[in-house]
Amino acid sequence: MKLPPPHDTADSLARARAALGSSDSVERADAAEALAEARDALSAPAIRALLSDPDPISAFRAAVALSVLGDDAGVEVLVWALDKRDLCFEALRGLTRLAAPAALEPVQRFFARRWLHPLERLQAAAALHVMGDASGTAHLERCQTSTRAEERGFALELAGALRLPGALELLRGVLEDERDIHRLDAARGLSLLGDARAIPVLERTARDPSDPELAALAQQALQEFLAEKAAD
Repeated sequence: MKLPPPHDTADSLARARAALGSSDSVERADAAEALAEARDALSAPAIRALLSDPDPISAFRAAVALSVLGDDAGVEVLVWALDKRDLCFEALRGLTRLAAPAALEPVQRFFARRWLHPLERLQAAAALHVMGDASGTAHLERCQTSTRAEERGFALELAGALRLPGALELLRGVLEDERDIHRLDAARGLSLLGDARAIPVLERTARDPSDPELAALAQQALQEFLAEKAAD
């Protein structure tokens, strides 16, 4: 059974930490993910122990959890997962979070594969970008004008998440263009960008009744801005 996020309360954190020692491999991995979601850095040593779990999927999930905590102990497991069809995308996300130099060559080889799903190649490009490889940055920028809807949409979201140069102007322009089919992606990108200069366009979008889904997403982004400001 998947554990709910611990929400930082002492009792729930204690339960999740205890579950790391469960005899059930799924429960161990669930606990690692829940603790990572709660940003419980104190659990990192116990999660690291799961990297040698006899269940390779649990070890992989532990490596992903560690990446959320900014801990690169699981890089070797994440690199191993690049060759696993069902795991490679999440592995790339973890490697993007970590920007680990040790993963540069494996990600370069992955990126160079001839047959890749466009979103896998984009996530690999994101990992290369944060590792300082300009080929990744160039691919991310090219895909911002792709004629493939899912490719362009993800590229716009990544522009915000990675805070690419010119991302604010790009995403703001897309969001303000009522004819652009990627306004939702632009709103998500602006939310991830975290630039207060996006607040005016998000406020206008949140008040626009013509697209309730887009308005709700803009409102959510505004609330996140306010929460971050209050936390500072």
